[in-house]
Amino acid sequence: MHGSPPPGPAALQQTPQYARALTAMGAQVQGITGRVDDGIAAQALVVRRRMGPITLNWLPRGPIWRPEQSSQQRDTFLSCMTGVMSGGGLWIGNADSDSAAAELASHGFRPLIAPQSVAQLDLRAPIKERQAAQHGKWRNRLRHAEAAGLVISEREFDPARDAAFLRREAAQRRTRGYRALPLGFCLAFARQNPGAARIWSAHRANELAAQMLILHHGTTATYHIGWSGALGRKTSAHNLLLWEAQNWLSARGVVRLDLGPIEAANAPGLARFKLGSGAKLCALGPTTIRFSRPALFQKRHSAAA
Repeated sequence: MHGSPPPGPAALQQTPQYARALTAMGAQVQGITGRVDDGIAAQALVVRRRMGPITLNWLPRGPIWRPEQSSQQRDTFLSCMTGVMSGGGLWIGNADSDSAAAELASHGFRPLIAPQSVAQLDLRAPIKERQAAQHGKWRNRLRHAEAAGLVISEREFDPARDAAFLRREAAQRRTRGYRALPLGFCLAFARQNPGAARIWSAHRANELAAQMLILHHGTTATYHIGWSGALGRKTSAHNLLLWEAQNWLSARGVVRLDLGPIEAANAPGLARFKLGSGAKLCALGPTTIRFSRPALFQKRHSAAA
């Protein structure tokens, strides 16, 4: 089952909203839950996929723990998690931090790919504190946008009404050469989680300047897609959209807005935009791999060394 909310703030990939969308797209998602007397203490969503004779178990940005869980309880949960998946198979894990990666390492997960960093906005702080955290140039662009005569609107994402928005995103991907979740994920997420996909738009004199799609999942949310036309770039519309969106989310109890990976070398402008908004740079753990029999693998590896 993967319908229960996680026991704490979670990345999109560890939420039931994400699981429902992937399941609707034909993926196999399994939820593993650890409970104590007063409720859920730990949870992991694992995506399973067959690759020829191999079963791949993908653990993205998890598990999610209640803060007070002891190291012994975490160790017990990880042992159960790796043992409960029938058929064994290959594991790929991507922990949310170095400390979480160290816990996975104690259960046979070994580094495979260097860690990424992501930008996260803490929405628990009052508006004035979040404004003060913004970079000066970012704040000036926000003021410029506020004075540019833009009209901001917010509504539920509509797969039919917003088809043009997805076409513009597809064109951006071809032009800029970046990869992301397939566009079909937006459609599945919206259909499986009514009201959770929200789109912000900026217009001036009936001309569309910019749009931003944010996925709302429990106490966290994720910046998913953004588009800006010539008018949007001229008026710094995206600064205003992100500011309005984070205030809307904060007022509804969302504690964190994930802005996605920081790739300063490949997309320096986007990195500056995310970090300039006041978001904090958060390092994830490395992507790791675990074979179905980690103890045997480690023994052979040590012998070879």
